[in-house]
Amino acid sequence: MFLIYNFRIQIIFMKIKGLLLMLTLLFTAFVQLQAAQVDQKKLIGKWEYSAPTAPPNYTSGQVIFTQEGDQLKGQLVIEGQKVDFSSVTIKDDVVMVGIYLESTLINVNFKLVGDALEGKAETPDGPVAVKAVKK
Repeated sequence: MFLIYNFRIQIIFMKIKGLLLMLTLLFTAFVQLQAAQVDQKKLIGKWEYSAPTAPPNYTSGQVIFTQEGDQLKGQLVIEGQKVDFSSVTIKDDVVMVGIYLESTLINVNFKLVGDALEGKAETPDGPVAVKAVKK
């Protein structure tokens, strides 16, 4: 009788250990996912961008991120002209922007690196490095 009782207690403790291990792993994964997310609030505001290898009219300007409700929006300001982003999404640690320039969709992927946004724009002529610093 004692052996059966002792065996049952061991099984219960093994299940509890497994459950605690699983909960610890899930909590750790959750914390790491939260840390990898770009904080939308950090993006809001004006950013001065530079893209040295872009065509002459597009080598520098401003990127402006705003928030309307829960949705992030933005504009590109080049030589005083504002162009709205067609899309702004955040996936993990990447900020993805879509913008139509001269009737062509340009996709830009940024990562927040310190106080700067660094990434590349996919253009018909190939990728262009872009860096933006918040003002």
